[in-house]
Amino acid sequence: MGGGAQERRGHQPFEHTADVGVRAWGASLGELFEEAARGLISLMVAPETVRPASVRTVSAEGEEPDELLVAWLNEIVFAFDAEHFAPAAVRVVRLEGGTVTGELRGEELDRARHEVRHSVKAVTYHGLAIREAGDIYEVRVIFDV
Repeated sequence: MGGGAQERRGHQPFEHTADVGVRAWGASLGELFEEAARGLISLMVAPETVRPASVRTVSAEGEEPDELLVAWLNEIVFAFDAEHFAPAAVRVVRLEGGTVTGELRGEELDRARHEVRHSVKAVTYHGLAIREAGDIYEVRVIFDV
């Protein structure tokens, strides 16, 4: 998970053929889901160009943690792509059983003001596996662009 003193949570983009991906980690599944979402957001839009003016609730369900993560991230893609909501920040409010609920802070997408980076079509299952290493959860997620 990188060199030197490893932070207990974070995310990092990586390249994968014609797609893009994010490696995310956190001390809990909730932190992992937040970091994966932050990584996704930073691939779609420069968060620093977006004002956290309003809050949008995002929920997803899944049988297994990896299915839940994919559903959660796809809901964020839907908010951005279909509902034209540019997120600047994300927070997991509840993660239990097969349900995750969180909040996106952002505003209506304004392509003149927001730096749009990638058009993410979907979250893939390619190579997706949530791993627990000691007290850190880690995942690599690849996005279809």
